[in-house]
Amino acid sequence: MIQKLTLTNFKSFVALAPRAKPPNRIVTPLTEPEGVTVQFGGLTLIIGTNASGKSNLRDALRFLHGVARGYSLVEILGERAGPSGEPQWEGIRGGVLEAVARDSSPPGNRFALAVETRVVAGGQAAVATYRIEVEVGERTRIPQLAYESLSLSSEKYPTFHTEERTGSEQIRVRYRKRPSKGRLGPSERIRSDQPAVTQLAEHPGCPAAVTSECRAFLESLAHLLFLNLEPTTLRKPSFRGQRSLGERGENLSSVLEAICSDPMSKAALLEWLSELAPLDVTDLDFPEVDQVGRIQLRLLEHGGRALSAESASDGTLRFLGYAAAVLGTGPARCYFIEELENGVHPNRAYLLLELLRLRTRAEGLQVIATTHSPALLDFLTDEDLAHAVLIYRVGNHSRAQRLAELQWLEEVRKHASAGQLHSSGWFENVAAILASEESP
Repeated sequence: MIQKLTLTNFKSFVALAPRAKPPNRIVTPLTEPEGVTVQFGGLTLIIGTNASGKSNLRDALRFLHGVARGYSLVEILGERAGPSGEPQWEGIRGGVLEAVARDSSPPGNRFALAVETRVVAGGQAAVATYRIEVEVGERTRIPQLAYESLSLSSEKYPTFHTEERTGSEQIRVRYRKRPSKGRLGPSERIRSDQPAVTQLAEHPGCPAAVTSECRAFLESLAHLLFLNLEPTTLRKPSFRGQRSLGERGENLSSVLEAICSDPMSKAALLEWLSELAPLDVTDLDFPEVDQVGRIQLRLLEHGGRALSAESASDGTLRFLGYAAAVLGTGPARCYFIEELENGVHPNRAYLLLELLRLRTRAEGLQVIATTHSPALLDFLTDEDLAHAVLIYRVGNHSRAQRLAELQWLEEVRKHASAGQLHSSGWFENVAAILASEESP
């Protein structure tokens, strides 16, 4: 689970203010100013106006997901193609040129991301703290590693940290070489065009503990799925046995068929569906629809009427897509969903929220979702509201604020719901007032 993310000079998220250097701490130029920190729970709703920075937050998580997938820095920010030229990774919106907040103060060509995740390494649970700083040159625009570190709460000394770059293609790294004492060994050179954590995870010279901790951290970010469900894709037939839902809803029919192979899971799915849609759905089946044996979802109603995925409403298909993601036989561990309410009637949005809430609590899944819907906020429990986050602008720069930490919220909620406060712009107004009070 991702617990915390700090963004410094990444897109619209800039450094806030300098901070004092703690004693006995490795400090590089970008670790001096504070970035913008976002904390996450099991179910975290992200609210904010258009262009507030919500999609930039998604890009930061996608960057870290690219690290977990073993890509180079230029591939993460740009794109990656397979051996035959097929696209494997779309890169980050804006690519290399727009990754850095160049209007920051002081201006620079470097951004940093720091993340805390829960991991299990060496059979022991811990919190991993990872930081990566990337420099994007003014001339070549080729991203290079400027600083990187990984540490676990279960260990006294860091797993590794980098030092100065040696030339244009290498950087020095130090990692724990003596498990009995835990101290860092002498530095050695690695490539500077790829994250160090992925290099050390496969480094033959690393102690087993270092390799294990690097792999445990990468594993914690590998099972991220950025859902952007498209009705056209959800309607497409798929082959039996494809049990992983794609980002746009690929393989929906085969994933649902796998869910329905378990009677209890099928009954739960039908119950959720009957609550959502004004359809008297009694069963689901998956007939073959073409010469190559692909199957397509069909909803069977009371009285024998059959409704294929081709005719099902967009909202019904989106709900089934979310259900397939969190009820499937091989779910991701963390989902990022943009505009969760899309295609779902406001009077039924609570059902989707309740499904996600139950799955995050029962299965330890994590859902981070952006929304513009006041109705969704009205269905949040106090626990959910404690993790909800507001992204807002101060000038050209994005800030983040947990709703539960806004002053006066508890008192104001006695007279207005969270949805009403969202509709009126109260959250943004209060955050802006607090931000102005913090300014010198």
